[in-house]
Amino acid sequence: MAASTTSRDSCPTTCELKGNGCYAESGPLKLHWDKVTMGSGRGISLFEFCEALRTLPEGSCFRHNQAGDLPHLSGFINYKALELITAACAVRKLKAWTYTHHKVDNSHNLEVIEKAIKSGLTVNISAQSQSHAAALHKQGLPSVCIVPRGEDRKHWDHDGVKFLVCPAQTSNKTCSECRLCAIADRSCVVSFKAHGTQARKAEALLA
Repeated sequence: MAASTTSRDSCPTTCELKGNGCYAESGPLKLHWDKVTMGSGRGISLFEFCEALRTLPEGSCFRHNQAGDLPHLSGFINYKALELITAACAVRKLKAWTYTHHKVDNSHNLEVIEKAIKSGLTVNISAQSQSHAAALHKQGLPSVCIVPRGEDRKHWDHDGVKFLVCPAQTSNKTCSECRLCAIADRSCVVSFKAHGTQARKAEALLA
């Protein structure tokens, strides 16, 4: 399954996990992310990236930003950049999705994200808590959240909304087989058990 990595400066300063429990800030992914961020032979321009997307097999899966976030200026998502990425995904009819910690409490970001979703790129909003995720879901936005490592339930209800732990964490399914995060109008919030070497820090935020 194709996946991308965007430089660290794409991450909003408002992300609570930044430097404080982000799974991408450790291990092999961190090493790769650092090189992408520094431009050490691993970075390409936005236009080159979009051209690369146009070469992917039609209908295949694409996870945008295994590390990093959507391009922005002081917290306002760069709508032109996102439009180019979304259009490239649409050309190949990719089953594409991503996650963002950018705030959606301003009309600009909300409008940009909703437009991307309608165009086929599912932008999952990373919520700060289960209550926040439930509120976003009721708003009609695909949302995800972190839960403790010790969560032994596969699904439950919170504030009248169904929550489901990522099937890749509870079964042998892979992301390319599951594709739940690519469904914008799904009936549940996808929950991820805190993972990676920074999991304890992430759990502390939940507490």
